[in-house]
Amino acid sequence: MGHAFGRRRDRAGFTLIELLVVVLIIGILAAIAVPQYFKVVEKGRFSEALSSFSTIKGAQERYMLKNNTYATNVSVLDVGTPALRHYGTPTTMAGSATTWSLALVRNAAGAPGGSVYTITYTGPAGDLACSGSASVLCDDMKP
Repeated sequence: MGHAFGRRRDRAGFTLIELLVVVLIIGILAAIAVPQYFKVVEKGRFSEALSSFSTIKGAQERYMLKNNTYATNVSVLDVGTPALRHYGTPTTMAGSATTWSLALVRNAAGAPGGSVYTITYTGPAGDLACSGSASVLCDDMKP
């Protein structure tokens, strides 16, 4: 005998609604996870700047002991100019008998959304300041 028109056949598979719900859930999870991922990656790159500041701080203290003033150019320090991957290469800094400062600019090509921020370190106190179009990124990462 044939099937009656009112009778429903059992079918294996997913309905369109079920698939749409799954896609919606995946989209919501991605919307939450992706910004957090970029934040973690940027924090790792921020540590490159902190490491560079630490190296230069030691070199500045040694320079101060020898010359009774802080250096005004990175190239005269005993560590040379640090090779930075995610920041512009520092070449000049401000220095005097009592303080010094150095600014690192985040390379726009690798920054989230192409944003740029500048981190300024002032020694010997160790103050960090952030400025630029994406300074919120920097402010969130300061120790």
